[in-house]
Amino acid sequence: MTRSVDDLLCDLQAFAPTVDPADNVHRLNELLAGFAALPGCERVAPALLALLERHPEADFGTPGPLVHALEGQPGYRALLAASLERQPTELTAWMANRVLNAKLPREARSEWLKRLTAVASHPKAAPGVRDSAIRFLDFQASRQGNAA
Repeated sequence: MTRSVDDLLCDLQAFAPTVDPADNVHRLNELLAGFAALPGCERVAPALLALLERHPEADFGTPGPLVHALEGQPGYRALLAASLERQPTELTAWMANRVLNAKLPREARSEWLKRLTAVASHPKAAPGVRDSAIRFLDFQASRQGNAA
């Protein structure tokens, strides 16, 4: 049976993570297998971020299938930026740090640093997420001399 993007979107909406990260990763790998080849697959990226936002404390692996799927989509950085504003999670903060690890023009780097700084005091961010954002900012400050 051929799966559609609409089927995948429904499955992502219904996905309920368990406390077992390995189980979450396994089920997501199965769910996302081959999705990039589906016509209209770009519609999935917002649903992936919505899953993270609905379950901000869940462990989905690092990087895990969600990050791999998101990073394979054009325009994911704009979606990630909006997600960080709505509901920062451990994984979205980690992804922002990952963006900052890439070579970026000075202005883009500054914007991502601002986003990560906002996570450090975001009212919806869990304390651990805020702490991670601060650690990522410290790390980025330590590599400032290597910035593009």
